[in-house]
Amino acid sequence: MKANILVCGKTDVGKTTLIKAVTQLGTVPDSAVDHSKPKTKEFDIYETDIANFIDAEGMEPGQTINDYAESIKEKIINNLKTASEENLIHNIWYCIDGSSNGIKSADANFLRTFNDKTLVVLTKSEKMRKSQFDNLVEDLEELVPKEQIIIVSSAHKTGLKKLLDKALYLCEQSMNGTKEEIQFFASRWDNYYSNMVNRWKDKANAEADECIKWGAGRAAAIAFIPLPLADIGPLIANEAYMIHRLAGIYGYAADKSIIAMLGGVAGGSFAGKFLASFLPGLKIAIAAGVTYGVGKAAKAYFESDMSLGIDALKEKFKLGEKESKTTDWEKNKVDDDEL
Repeated sequence: MKANILVCGKTDVGKTTLIKAVTQLGTVPDSAVDHSKPKTKEFDIYETDIANFIDAEGMEPGQTINDYAESIKEKIINNLKTASEENLIHNIWYCIDGSSNGIKSADANFLRTFNDKTLVVLTKSEKMRKSQFDNLVEDLEELVPKEQIIIVSSAHKTGLKKLLDKALYLCEQSMNGTKEEIQFFASRWDNYYSNMVNRWKDKANAEADECIKWGAGRAAAIAFIPLPLADIGPLIANEAYMIHRLAGIYGYAADKSIIAMLGGVAGGSFAGKFLASFLPGLKIAIAAGVTYGVGKAAKAYFESDMSLGIDALKEKFKLGEKESKTTDWEKNKVDDDEL
């Protein structure tokens, strides 16, 4: 049993690069990826031990959604080299450039057509601005459930584990095989990705830690503002941006409610900022420590697939705040505006 995963979307959204990122070395040749011009013509099929990744030619400007959908069906049947009963597409990855200017009508039509088995993959997350992210997610939530929106960076190898977890689930649902067949498929999937996932986890962990240090260092710089209460707004904005970046590292689309919940961490965050405004001699350490603690709590939350409860998050916050005391934040201020 193999999964058939269709990867589609407009030209130049990074479809082939994404397949290369989630397959073992050599599956997708370097020559298949050309960042200066589109390379995929019609369909390319990249076969692995656990899945056939079907790389679709991009939807061209002016092409109707019906024409695009029909061409997908026809070319899959003609090109997929498996037994006829296995021509079913088990999962679709509809790729949208995360740094683009929003959802087009063709995107919306496609997602309405294939809603039940589609994951919306926002690619190139390393180029996304928070305002772009918020607008994209808000529009997409009208078309697909939020859990089907995945944020990835093929360049940074972030969000890929989240994408594969969701893909495995939807493939299992689509296959409708016996319990034993599904278990065997899931086992082979895990074996194929075990080493890759471990590398991605290490990379995400390092990138998340760097993001947290940046956020705390930025909070230390903000805390230099001499007037009481004048720094609370910038500290909250800095904290929200840090949480947004941490969510993206783990592939999540964090909305305002999640950011507010993590920013509060049972009240510790805002209390710390308020206290920092009235203790000039300690405000740098307090502002950095609170932000660092919130960052550690947020990291643990996204690592747990957003399953940690308030008590566990509060404990992570306290441990992070305690850990931050080993750093001289006055010497580790960050004056850059963005990560």
